[in-house]
Amino acid sequence: MSERSSTETVLISEWIRRTIDEGARTFKPSFTDPLPRILCSDEYLISALRVAYSLADWICKAEENGDKILPMPSSDWTDGIVVNHYLHQTSTIEGHENLIQAEFLPSLFNTNNNEGPNDDSINPVQYIYSLGIVFYGIFSGGERPVELLKEERTTVVGSDEILAEHSIFDPLLSDQVVAPNDFGIDLQILDELWKDDEGEIEEDDQYRPKKRQNDQNQTSSSISVEPLKAKWIPGPLCDLIANMLDSNNDTLSGEDSYKRMMDVRDDLQLMLEKPAIFLRDQDVGRLSITGLQFHDAVFGRSSELSAIKEAYRRSVSGAGELLIISGVSGSGKSLLASEFGNYVSSDGGILLSGKFDQLQQGRPFSALASAFDSYCGNLIRKDGPLTTKDLASKLISSLGREVYHLARIVPTLAIILGPRVMGDFSHDQVCANPQERLQHLLCQFVEVISSSYAAPVVLFLDDLQWADTASIDAVNQLLFTPDISSSLSAKIGNRFFFVGCCREAGIDEKHPLWSVFCHAKLLDVKYTNLKLRCFEEETLNLMVSETLCLSPRVTRSLSSIIYHKTQGNPLFVSRLMLSLSKDGLLRPNLNRRRWEWDKKKIESLKLPEDVAMFITNSIEALSEDVQSSVCVLSCFGATADTAFIKTLEKALDRKLLDSLDTAVAEGLLDKIDDKYRFSHDRIQEAAYNMMNILEQGRSHFTYGMALAPLATGEEEYSILLTAANQLNLAGPEAVQEESQYVTIADLNLRAGKKSMEMSDFVAAYSYFDAGISFLRKKHWEKHYALSLELFNLAAECALTNRDTVSLKLLSEQVIKYGRSYEDTLNVMYSVTCSLASSSKLPKSIEKGLDILANLGIELRGNESSMEDCVNGAKDLLSGYTDDEILNTKRMTDPTMIIAMKFLEKMELGMTQIMPESAPHVMQQIIQISLSHGMSPVSPIGFVHLGSYIAKLGDISEGYRYVKLARSLTDKVGSRESAGEVICFGTQVRAYVEPLQATLEYHYEGHAAAMASGDIMQAATNTICYCANILLAGMNLHTTREKCAESENFMYERKMLIFMVQLQCIQRSVFKLIGTDEKPKNDSAEGENILATNNSVMTSHYFQNAYISFMFRLYDDSKHYTEKYLDCIVSTWANLLLLHAFHAFYIGLVSFWVARKSREEQSWYQRGNKSKLALKKWTESSQWSFENKWYLLEAEESFCNNDFDAAKSYYDKAISSAKDHKFVHEEALAYELAGYFYLELGDIDQCVEYFLHAHERYQEWGASGKCDSLFKFVEGFMRERAVQSLPIAHDDGDDCGLASSLHQAGRD
Repeated sequence: MSERSSTETVLISEWIRRTIDEGARTFKPSFTDPLPRILCSDEYLISALRVAYSLADWICKAEENGDKILPMPSSDWTDGIVVNHYLHQTSTIEGHENLIQAEFLPSLFNTNNNEGPNDDSINPVQYIYSLGIVFYGIFSGGERPVELLKEERTTVVGSDEILAEHSIFDPLLSDQVVAPNDFGIDLQILDELWKDDEGEIEEDDQYRPKKRQNDQNQTSSSISVEPLKAKWIPGPLCDLIANMLDSNNDTLSGEDSYKRMMDVRDDLQLMLEKPAIFLRDQDVGRLSITGLQFHDAVFGRSSELSAIKEAYRRSVSGAGELLIISGVSGSGKSLLASEFGNYVSSDGGILLSGKFDQLQQGRPFSALASAFDSYCGNLIRKDGPLTTKDLASKLISSLGREVYHLARIVPTLAIILGPRVMGDFSHDQVCANPQERLQHLLCQFVEVISSSYAAPVVLFLDDLQWADTASIDAVNQLLFTPDISSSLSAKIGNRFFFVGCCREAGIDEKHPLWSVFCHAKLLDVKYTNLKLRCFEEETLNLMVSETLCLSPRVTRSLSSIIYHKTQGNPLFVSRLMLSLSKDGLLRPNLNRRRWEWDKKKIESLKLPEDVAMFITNSIEALSEDVQSSVCVLSCFGATADTAFIKTLEKALDRKLLDSLDTAVAEGLLDKIDDKYRFSHDRIQEAAYNMMNILEQGRSHFTYGMALAPLATGEEEYSILLTAANQLNLAGPEAVQEESQYVTIADLNLRAGKKSMEMSDFVAAYSYFDAGISFLRKKHWEKHYALSLELFNLAAECALTNRDTVSLKLLSEQVIKYGRSYEDTLNVMYSVTCSLASSSKLPKSIEKGLDILANLGIELRGNESSMEDCVNGAKDLLSGYTDDEILNTKRMTDPTMIIAMKFLEKMELGMTQIMPESAPHVMQQIIQISLSHGMSPVSPIGFVHLGSYIAKLGDISEGYRYVKLARSLTDKVGSRESAGEVICFGTQVRAYVEPLQATLEYHYEGHAAAMASGDIMQAATNTICYCANILLAGMNLHTTREKCAESENFMYERKMLIFMVQLQCIQRSVFKLIGTDEKPKNDSAEGENILATNNSVMTSHYFQNAYISFMFRLYDDSKHYTEKYLDCIVSTWANLLLLHAFHAFYIGLVSFWVARKSREEQSWYQRGNKSKLALKKWTESSQWSFENKWYLLEAEESFCNNDFDAAKSYYDKAISSAKDHKFVHEEALAYELAGYFYLELGDIDQCVEYFLHAHERYQEWGASGKCDSLFKFVEGFMRERAVQSLPIAHDDGDDCGLASSLHQAGRD
C-alpha cells in the first residue's frame, strides 16, 4: 500500500465537533435542531463506528499481546483519545475503515510500577465500562451521561481539585495539535505536544488532558441510553452501549452485558460490515403482524460456493467440468445453487434452471423444458442484448423447420416464433429417431443462446434423484457430444457448465445419471461431487443471528437449544423458528425494538427427531380445509400455476385457492409469478404422506377422472398429460367400473402420442405401457384397434429407447394376434432396425429380405451386375425430365410406404456387407417411386444411382443425379433421408469440386441427420469427414481433436462398427504426430468386429499399408497392401473419396515394390492401373487429383529408368500440391523426389528435397514422420561412412536435419 500524503490528528471531542459541522452543511436552514438528523445519518454513524471499532480493537490487541501499557479504567477517557484522519490519498485504500483511526494518549496510562493496568485488582469489564462512556459521547454528539454529570458536580476528585462541569464539546482547538504524517501515532511524539520549549510539562496548560485519579474501584451508577434513543440513534447501537455500561454494575449486569472486549469489537465489526442487519432498527410493528420472515441467504457455505465458482471458471475456459451438489434433505442444496446462479447472472453468464418432480415424471423433458421455457419467458419480459425477434431469427436460420419440434416442448418459444411461423412449418413427424433429434435441437438452442451473448451457459437441474432418462440423455449430449455440424472450433462443452442437486444416496448404478458420471470418467472430464453436511453449532448461530438481526453473542444460547433439537438441519431450523414465532415463544419486543424469546419454554418443547414428522405436525395444526387443500396440491407435485388450480376447482367442484393462500401465509407454500410452490420438497412429501397408500391411490384416481373430460383439443395437452399421470399413479386396481379401463387406456394412448410429438420416447413408452396395463382379458378380441396401436407404438418407443427386451415381448404379441400381415409390418420394421443397430446386420438383412418378399418385392436371386441395375434404373427414368421427377405425386399407399422404409434399411446394410446386392435395392426404390409416388426414401435411390454411375466412370452424369437427389429431398418436404443423401452425394461432389470445399457438406449432413434423429447417418457423415480432413491435409492436431470428438459421439451411442473404422484413422494420425496415444475406447468387441466385418477390415488393412508406406517400412507396406487387395473383391459399390486415395497410395506402394521385388510385373501393373484411374479423375477435378497423378507418373518413370521424365513429374507434383493447398502431399512429393535423387547419387538435390519435405511435414503437424525422416538421413549417412549427426534433433527445429544433409553433401 502506498503512503498517504498527509494525516491530521485531533482530539476526539474536536473530531466530533467537526464531523457534526460538516453534516450540518447538508441540512437546510429551516431545520431548527439538525443534530439528531446528523447523528443518525449514514455519514456520521459509519465514521463514528470506525472510530469506536479502532478503540476496541486497540484494547483487544493489547490484551491479546499481554501488553502492560493499557489505559487505566476511568469514567472519563474522552480527553485522552485522539482521532487520526488520513487525507489526500495517493492510491486506493483497501477498506474504508483505514481512513479514520483513534488511539489513546500517554496520559491515560498508569506509569506507577506498583500498580499496573493488568493486575488482579482490575476487572476486564471495567475497560468495557470506560469505553462505553466514550461511545456514549461519540454517538451523542459529545455529551456526557446525565448521571455522571450529577455525580461530577459533587464529587471531590483530589484534595485541592474539583472536577469542572463539562460542556457538550471539548474546548481543544485543532490548530493547537500537530499531526504526524503516517498511519500509526508515535506516542512519544504525541507526548511532546504537552512540553514547553525547555522540555518541561506545563502544569497550567489548558489544552492538556486533565489528570484523573484511578476510579476503578468506584461503583458505576445506572446510566440510561434513553437520551441516545431520543436522538434517533439506532436501537442496536443503543443496546450495545447499554450492555457496555451495564457490564460493570453487578445489579444491572445480565446475560446481554459484555464480558470481553473482543465481543464489543466483533459486534462493531458486524455493524460496519452488515449495517442493514445489525445496525438499523427493525420494523418491529410489521414483524409483530407478519411474524418471523426468512430470506434466501446462504450461511456457512462460503468454501462450497467458492468451489462451485472455481469449477465454473475452469469449465467455461475450456476444461470441461460438471458438478453435483448432494446432501441430506433440507441441507440447503437448492439455496446454494441459487446463490451460485446469482453469481453467474451478475458475471454475465446465462442461467437455465429447472427442477425434476417425483409426481410429474410422465411429463416429457419436464425439467429441461421448464428451464428453457423460463429463459424464453424472461426474454419476453426483459430487454437485453438478445431480443425475442433476434432469437426467433437465429433459431429459424440455424434449425429451419425443425424449430417447430423444439417449440413443442418449450411453449413460450412458440409465442416468440409466432403463430404464422408455427403454422407455416411442417408438422411431419417422420423421423428416424425423434428423441435424438430433440437432443440435437436442444444443443443447437444452447449454441444459439451462447453465441448470441458471447457468454457461457449454465444449466442447473434440481432434484436429480427424480430425473427421467430422456432428460439425462440430453444432458449427456450437451456435456460430452461436440457439435461437429457447426464449425471446426465449435464445441458447446467449452461454454456450458452443468450443476445438479440430488439427495444423498439418491443416485445409484441403476439411475440414469450414473451414465453421466461414467462418461465423465471415460472422457477425463472433471466431475465434482460437493457433499453438504448439516450446520455446525457456530454456523447455525450465524443463521439465527442474521435472521433475528441480533449479535451472535446474544443469540448463542437460543442457537444452542435449536441446534440440539434439530441437529443442525437447515430446513428443520427454519421450520422450528417459524413455529416458535407463530406460537409466541420467539417474538418481537415493541419496547426494546428487537426479538426476544422464552428460553425455558423452548428448552422444554418435545419435538420429533425427523423434520418430516415436524412438518407433518405443523400441517395437522392447520384447519381441515387448509390441510385438505395442501394434500390435494401435493398430489400434483411441487408446483402448480393458478390457472391449473382454477381448472381443478372446476373439475372437483370445490374451493382450493383461499385455503392455499392461508398455507402461503403459514410459510408452507410460496406464491411466485402466479404459481403456488411448496417451500421445500420435504413439505410436499410430508403433505402427501399424510395420506396412506390407499387414500393416495383414490385421490389420484378421482383427480384424473375429473380432469379427463377437460383434456380435449390441441391446446389442452397439459391437462391430458396430467390426467393420464394421475390415473397411472392410481393404477388399474383403483378402477371402479369396467368401462373405465378402456377410457383410461385410450387416454394413455393419446398422452403417449403427444409425448412422441414432443420427442420424449421414454415418457411415451410409460404411457403406452400404462395403457396396456389397463387392458383386460380378451382385449385383442374386444378392442383390437386400440390394442394394436398401443402395442405398435410401445414397440417403436422401445426401439428408440434401445429396450430390446420390451421390443421382443411387444412384437411377439402383435405377430401372434395381428389380424393381417400388414398389421405386423410396423413391429417387424422395429425388430429389423433393432437387429441392425445391435451388430447383427446380416440377420437384419435376412429378415428384411423375407418381409419384402412377402410384400411382392423379391431381391434374392437377382444376379444382375451393378452395371445392369444402373442401366435398368436409367431406362426407367429415360421418359422423365428432372422437373417431372421433382413434381411426381406423393406416395400414399401405407404398405408401399413401409416397404420403402425396409428398402432404405436394406440399401444401407447391403452397402456395408453385401455391396454387390445394393444396386438392386436402388433400382427397386426408383421403380416404386415412379409407380406409387415419391416418399421420404425416394431421394436415397437417386443419390445411390448417381454414386453407382460415378463409380462406373461417368462422373458428370453421377454428379447430376446426386444434385437431383438433393433437390428431391427438399421437394418431398421431409428431412428423414437428408443425412444419407448429403453423405453419399458429397462423396461424388468431391470428384468434381475442390476437396477442401466439400468438407463443409459433411457438417451439413451431420446436422441434417441429427435433426431427424438418424444417428446412423450422422455417424456416417462424421467418419467421412474425419477421413476427408486427413486426406485433405488438415493440420494433424486438429484432425486428432475432431477424431476424438467423433469417437466419443459413437461410443456414447454404442455404434461400434463405425467407431472401430474411425479408430483405424486415429491410429494413423497418432503415428504421424509421433505420440504413443491410443483410441480411448478399444475393446474386445471391437476386435471381433474387425475380424468379421469386411468393410472394417478393408479400412484396417489400408490404414496399415498407408502408415507403413509413410514410414518407409517396405515389408509391412507390401504385406498390408496384399491384405487390402484381398478384401476389396467385396467392397462398397458406391463411389467414395477413399477410393481415389486408396488408388493413389496403393499405386505408390506398387511402384515401390516393383522396383525392389521379383514380382515386379504384377506390382507394376497395379501401379499403372492406379495411375490411369487418377489421370481420369483429374479430368473431373484437376484441383483434387492432378498432383497425385503427377506423382504416380514420376514413380512410374522412376521404375522405367526414365529419369528425365521422373524429374519433371516430381516437380510438377510438388508445384500442383502447393497450388492446390495439399501440404502433406507436397511434403510427400519432396520426400519421394529426395529418394529418387539419392538413388541417382545427386546428394545436393537430395539435401534440398529432404529439407523441404521436413519443413512441410512440420507444417502439417507430422512430428513423428519428421523424426522418421531424420533417422533415415542419419542411417544413410552412416552407410556412406559419414560421421554421425553433430546436432541433436528437436521437434520443430529444422537445423539438425539441415546441418546433417549439408554435411552429407560436403562428404
